[in-house]
Amino acid sequence: MKKYLPILFILPIIFNACQGGDDKKMEEKKEPSLVGKNILMVIAPQNFRDEEFEEPHSLFLKEGANVVVASTDTNEAQGMFGMKVKPDKCIEDVNPLDFDAIVLIGGSGSTILWDNEKLHEYVKTAYENKKVIGAICLSPVTLVKAGILKGKSATCYETPEVVQIFKKNDVVLTGKSIEVTEKIITANGPPAAKDYAEKIVELLK
Repeated sequence: MKKYLPILFILPIIFNACQGGDDKKMEEKKEPSLVGKNILMVIAPQNFRDEEFEEPHSLFLKEGANVVVASTDTNEAQGMFGMKVKPDKCIEDVNPLDFDAIVLIGGSGSTILWDNEKLHEYVKTAYENKKVIGAICLSPVTLVKAGILKGKSATCYETPEVVQIFKKNDVVLTGKSIEVTEKIITANGPPAAKDYAEKIVELLK
C-alpha cells in the first residue's frame, strides 16, 4: 500500500492542473462579442490622432465587428504621428442607418469636421434611432454643434474655444476623461482611448 501513496498524492495535482488548462483553453476560445455589428469610424483627412484611431479600430476588429472608415475623401489620410489610413468611403456616401455605432476620432485635424453639415445630419439620425455614438479629443464639438448634447453632460479636450462652444450650446463640460450620457460616449484625449474603445464595445453588446 505504501508504494501507491505517492501516486495517490500526485493524482489530485495532475487533475487540478488539467482542469486549469481546460479553463484557460475555454477562456482563449471566448467568442467575439460584436459579430454582426457594423461600426462607422470617421477621421479627418489629415492630423487625426493616431492612437485614438488605433485603439478602437483594433478592438472593434478583435471583437468581430465590421468596420467602415470614412473621411472627407478616400485619399490616404495621415495621423499626427505618421499613421496612414485609407478611408473606405467618403462621408457623404454612407448611410448612418446601416451602422450600429458612429465613432468620431479626434486630433487637431478633426476641427474641420466641426461644421460638416452631412456629419451633423448623420449624428442626429443616429441619435434619433438610438445608435451608439462616440467622440474623443476635439471631436465631441461636432456632436455639440449637431445639437444632440444640448442640456446634457459631455467631456472634450479643453481649449478656450471649446469651453465657449459648450457654454453657448448649453452643454455641461465635465472635465472627466470619459463621460457617458444615454448612448453617447465622449472622451477627452489620447490617454482615454483604450477606455473609450472598451465603453463603446460595452454599449454595443
